[in-house]
Amino acid sequence: MSKLAVIDLGTNVIKILVGSVTQKKYSLLYEAKIPVVIHPKSLLTTHITQEEKKNIIDAFITIKKKLDKDNVEFIIAKATSLLREVSNADEIIEAIYTSTSIQVEVISNKEEANLIHLGISSFLNLTNESCLVVDIGGGSTECIIFNRNQQLWEMSFLLGIRRIASQGTYSDPITPTQVNELEKYIHTILEPLLLATKLYKPNTLIGSSGAFRTLLTLYTYCYPSAYINTKNDMKVISTKQFLDIHHVILTKPMHFWEGKVAVEPIFLRLIPLSTIFINLIINECNFQEIIVSDKSLKTGLFIQEWHHLKTQKLI
Repeated sequence: MSKLAVIDLGTNVIKILVGSVTQKKYSLLYEAKIPVVIHPKSLLTTHITQEEKKNIIDAFITIKKKLDKDNVEFIIAKATSLLREVSNADEIIEAIYTSTSIQVEVISNKEEANLIHLGISSFLNLTNESCLVVDIGGGSTECIIFNRNQQLWEMSFLLGIRRIASQGTYSDPITPTQVNELEKYIHTILEPLLLATKLYKPNTLIGSSGAFRTLLTLYTYCYPSAYINTKNDMKVISTKQFLDIHHVILTKPMHFWEGKVAVEPIFLRLIPLSTIFINLIINECNFQEIIVSDKSLKTGLFIQEWHHLKTQKLI
């Protein structure tokens, strides 16, 4: 039985998913993530500094050592928004390969959306009704509308949460005026999505990014006795539950959470911006619940590469 590892190099984190694969089936063994230390200004200047480059390479060296120790035979690495935009992407890709023999491929917005769709749809019992998947990344946000039969619409927005954070200074906690200004800005950028939702009328919101999982973590901390519904083995929170934690997040300073929840400080700083983003989508589309999915690009990439290995008779 062979082992396959897929690596998703994003703006916020490097995600790793490892599983065993045969011609007949696959089994997911473990996943991990390493935060990417990128200065917010790098998202505006579209250039990775030497220090940031070293951080990325060091992370890949650590990953490679772990995968070698685990006797992983096949390693596939893809990069998304971060390396799609920076001017020195080729330099970083070459340095990663020189240090680890891991070849990183930069994928397009369309490929990213397709992999997210594959990762989520493979684990959902879909109906003919349409769903909206929102994956809030650091550099971009992917939005996909699909049903059981097909992907209906997709678009990538340069509206990643770290990109938003880099464009202004926000108080801690964020002020009502800042919330209003940010809502107006996000609404303007998301106009194509809002038009698409009127056309395809998705009735379910699926959150596939870390922002949604952070939201769930903070909710369960604040409301430990609250019932969390499940659907297809995925957690589901109602609109009311979201609004409850949304209010807490917007009114509590960051130090309220520190040392109490297992969330990286960088993501605690960004979560108020993420919940404003999510709240706008809920209000505009009148969703009644959010499915919080731990399936995402890395899951779709794993499934895609498993099929490739079978087709090529490499396993």
